[in-house]
Amino acid sequence: MALTKPKRETLEMFFLCFSLGLLFPFTEGNNGVSAYQVLQSYNLPVGLLPNGVFGYTLDRYSGRFSVNVTSNCNLHVAGYEIVYNSPITGVISQNNLGNIDGVKVKIAFIWLNILNVNRNQDRCNNCQ
Repeated sequence: MALTKPKRETLEMFFLCFSLGLLFPFTEGNNGVSAYQVLQSYNLPVGLLPNGVFGYTLDRYSGRFSVNVTSNCNLHVAGYEIVYNSPITGVISQNNLGNIDGVKVKIAFIWLNILNVNRNQDRCNNCQ
């Protein structure tokens, strides 16, 4: 039995299906709930994530949370430079996002990893 060389179209279709299969676990599930809405459901501000989140995974039992952004991005906020590298991972619980990986802040000339974000209280008790 002689082996034949696969057609180019067959290989392209295989790689397309394989690529989609890799992306599938990172698409938004949970009935269309966005990663920003997940943050809100845990009483965290949506501003913790940059614009451009295209998918996430959440294990509701362990709290493991992984977010994908369209590209790595840099933000300048209140005099600080913040860098987000995809994927951003962590463990989410009420008022807390811990064990964070993928987010750094530049303070003076030093880059530091942001490891935990905890919401202790709101600044404005009467804000709507």
